[in-house]
Amino acid sequence: MTNKERVFVALSEVALCDDCLSIASNVTPRQTVNSICRSLFNETYIIRHHSVCEHCHKIKKINRLQNNRYQLEEMPKPELKIDLPAKPWFWEGNVQGHVVSYLVQNKYQIRSVADTASRTTGKDIIALSPECKEVWISVKGYPEKSSNVQARHWFSGALFDLVLYRGENPQVDLGIALPEGFTTYTNLLPRITWLKEHMKFNIYWVNEEGIVTVQ
Repeated sequence: MTNKERVFVALSEVALCDDCLSIASNVTPRQTVNSICRSLFNETYIIRHHSVCEHCHKIKKINRLQNNRYQLEEMPKPELKIDLPAKPWFWEGNVQGHVVSYLVQNKYQIRSVADTASRTTGKDIIALSPECKEVWISVKGYPEKSSNVQARHWFSGALFDLVLYRGENPQVDLGIALPEGFTTYTNLLPRITWLKEHMKFNIYWVNEEGIVTVQ
């Protein structure tokens, strides 16, 4: 995802000041957020005015999407598209971007999105469902050199993420996002059916066209 897309996602359901928006979108430094927001304001995609930030509750200049909603289809196409030239569709960052878009389109509020390109630590996606249930998702891609061994390590890493997430908060919904169509992942899935039944998590499959299906 580009920094501009991260800012759009972070503003999907909440009005934020530049400081809080920098944290929510994982876009740093703050000056970068300020520059993006001024550009979006000039393009009439957001409103900037002095009011109460919905996160820090301070009176500051805040940013709010027009009509207070994230219009994925209405974003300008050059800025909207997932940047694929340097990375294949099954790269972790592209998988993450498609899942975030899917969640937004299904009325989820996006709380935070990790910067996968720079290997930012933390949860890959944190979202809030329309029923106000928090969702934590671990995202994995597939090795570019088709390494089955590496893919198994990534799959195991995603499961370990969920174990840590469940220990951290027993109330949140959990999920793993994976690229669809790789036999390493599809063959491993039946072997963890018992874990899926006990820990209750969804798998978000992303295909080459960017379509997301939930299992």
